[in-house]
Amino acid sequence: MMSAMPRVPRVPRRLAPLLAAALLAGCAVDGPRLHPLDPPPNIAEGLVVFSVPEDLHDLLSEASTLELREVTLAAVADGRRVLSGPGVADAIANRRIETGMTVDEVVLAVGSQPTRVRDQGPPGGHTLLWEPHGLSAHRRFWVRFNEHGEVTGAGTH
Repeated sequence: MMSAMPRVPRVPRRLAPLLAAALLAGCAVDGPRLHPLDPPPNIAEGLVVFSVPEDLHDLLSEASTLELREVTLAAVADGRRVLSGPGVADAIANRRIETGMTVDEVVLAVGSQPTRVRDQGPPGGHTLLWEPHGLSAHRRFWVRFNEHGEVTGAGTH
């Protein structure tokens, strides 16, 4: 003899969509609430992302930018100018590009203006490129800035 299964009450057709919607809404109550914009990447400030080799620095250097570098570093040493962070003056003097540096500070560290500037899509920012004339592609480099004008990365291409 077979046991009888308990009978499940039928839900009227008009109430079925409402019950399904209530069930789904109840499931989402404890779901995560995400901010509509992505958080900034976790990049430590002052991280060295590129060092300009001396031979490349010599090829790229512009006299007016080198003079501005010396004037700026002297003003920082005298306390007449403040840079974006601690150690940035040392990075500029040693041709290092670090996260958190501004566009002006990177130009001073490189010793010349960029060859090209590429705008990035949302959320914004720019990528500056330095390409010495007559050299192979492996001597070119780029520095990427976020929407606040701070270095986030650099490399060669």
